[in-house]
Amino acid sequence: MTTKIDTRYWRFCLWMGPLFVAIFYYCWGVLGHNFPPFSPDAPASEVATWFRDNRNGVRFGMVVAMSAAPLYGVWGYALAKVLEQVGEKDSILVQLARVGAAWTTITLLIPTSFWLTAAYRPDALPDWMIQMLYDMAWLLIDLAYAVTTVQLIALGVGFLSDKRAIPLIPKWLAWYGIWVGFMFILECIMPYFFNGAFARNGILNFWIEFIIWMVWVPVLTYYAIKAIKRIEAE
Repeated sequence: MTTKIDTRYWRFCLWMGPLFVAIFYYCWGVLGHNFPPFSPDAPASEVATWFRDNRNGVRFGMVVAMSAAPLYGVWGYALAKVLEQVGEKDSILVQLARVGAAWTTITLLIPTSFWLTAAYRPDALPDWMIQMLYDMAWLLIDLAYAVTTVQLIALGVGFLSDKRAIPLIPKWLAWYGIWVGFMFILECIMPYFFNGAFARNGILNFWIEFIIWMVWVPVLTYYAIKAIKRIEAE
């Protein structure tokens, strides 16, 4: 006897991934002056002045970004349900995919609270303290990469194990996710550079690392939603 899988909410939850990317890009990135970020070489006075002049925009952006962070976890759990259809329900890879999504949600919440703190009472804070909060947030959101790498590699390895003639998720996309996960390791050298490609606003650390991850989310969502039709048919 075959048990029917309830997929009623899977598509809705999967759409939370692209929605998260859109919200986070604008609220955290644009309103928070993080896309691109201030150069590490920027004087404290420049960072502090910007926070004082744009405090309301930063507050709004970080509040919305923090509120939207759980959407990433919802999306990650929906992906884990798709991954369950490749192997065993209690597979360690499924569990790691869930845990990685949950950990990533937390590491999005904490740094955004630092940027919000800098904009909460900017006139009462010295320039160096606002700069420190900005630096702390960037160091955490970058150097906590490993929690997302857990999710990326678990999903990639899991989808590569699909024995179907036509896998639910294309092999190239599974490999792409694994590659993105390993690329994040380069974040470890970011604290040693204040300018150039390896600085937090550099072409490698920021423009490549962040964009390849932001591309991965909607592309994987597209194929995961397509996979649901096949899961229902099976």
